[in-house]
Amino acid sequence: MSADPQDTARSGAGPAIIDRDGAVLHAELRQDPFGLRRIVPRGAVVALQAHRARTVAAALCVLEGRARRVDLIGSLGHSVEPGTITVDDAAVGTESAAEDDEHAGEAATDQAETRTRWRLFTSGTTGEPKPVDHTLRSLSRTVRVPGTGGRTQRRWGLLYEPTRMAGLQVLLQALASEDVLVDASGHGSLPDRLQWLADNSVDTISATPTIWRQVLQSQDPRALPLTQITLGGEIADQRLLDALRRTFPEARITHIFASTDTGAAFAVNDGREGFPRAYLESAPSGVRLDVRDGRLFVEAPEVSGAGPDGFVDTGDLVEMTADRIRILGRASGAVNVGGVLVSPEQVESVLRAHPDVVDAVVTSRRNAFSGNILVADVLPTSEADTRALPAALRAEVASRLSSVHVPASVKVVPEMVVTSTGKVGRR
Repeated sequence: MSADPQDTARSGAGPAIIDRDGAVLHAELRQDPFGLRRIVPRGAVVALQAHRARTVAAALCVLEGRARRVDLIGSLGHSVEPGTITVDDAAVGTESAAEDDEHAGEAATDQAETRTRWRLFTSGTTGEPKPVDHTLRSLSRTVRVPGTGGRTQRRWGLLYEPTRMAGLQVLLQALASEDVLVDASGHGSLPDRLQWLADNSVDTISATPTIWRQVLQSQDPRALPLTQITLGGEIADQRLLDALRRTFPEARITHIFASTDTGAAFAVNDGREGFPRAYLESAPSGVRLDVRDGRLFVEAPEVSGAGPDGFVDTGDLVEMTADRIRILGRASGAVNVGGVLVSPEQVESVLRAHPDVVDAVVTSRRNAFSGNILVADVLPTSEADTRALPAALRAEVASRLSSVHVPASVKVVPEMVVTSTGKVGRR
């Protein structure tokens, strides 16, 4: 009689990572399948220039407690400090490497010797990329380890780079739950990746709101048998949340707040944009939150950017109502228009609410009279009257916001520029 697949997964014999080269088992990851202990001496600083989930997963399992610091560089192209050990996908290859006698058993003693700092880099969308150091604990605060009884094993689809915060969140949750992670990152166009995920029966996907809008516009989004939808990395507006609910009525929808600056913070599951004001008293993750001068702060004492009180300024502007807190946009992205600070995300929210708009991005341009003006790119629906749409959208913004929020120009574009982190590109 064949073994129950859930028992097989819990024993570590099931696949941890599936990509186009095959599968790596959970048990193999714990046994250093790529020989990282031979590459990385204790106390080393490592530049992880990897794109594949299997490489990053092996590093998380083997280098925690062994390396002094791991720089998650991925495709960012940062220069490597002298004396740093470089690990990339070519270094680990695709074949398992058995441990030799000299390094056997080292995993049991690694974590007692050092606590590894995992260095991530901000995207630089509103300024120069900066390094932020985390512990594995600060990266894993929203990760939940399920009980062993009666749980259906999930099949996660990875659309992010695994060295960025959003990708790490997916990878850490899949590893902790001993689920299956299907790595579609970096494999062709989004339709190709979605087909790859559907072919591998993926039922759980985490993606940015920008990617989810594209998923909803794909040829057959219902081909994905989703039971869990996770959003993160950008503001999830109510229109998008409602559209996901209509398209995937059986799926649980979760919006996770996690950033490079703060690490994992909290999750929202009620289908409404923003998060409950009650989280200021008690967030589900146990992480303390605060709002100071209209900005959200998260307690993250293990993160390098934390202040003396252990809180990190997220840089997010928020609006508080009686029962809800809505995120308006990044403080660093606010634009001075005629002496008034304007959040581009607030204008984007109005544009996306229009029934003829799929997505929108608002940026600024220097102007001799007002200092800056706003300009917008919009992706229309297939039914939209593209000639009349720009004027209609400017009128819509004028009816809902003040005059400084009205874009000086609205350009209809055939597609949106998407960054390597899955966010809308702000050109």
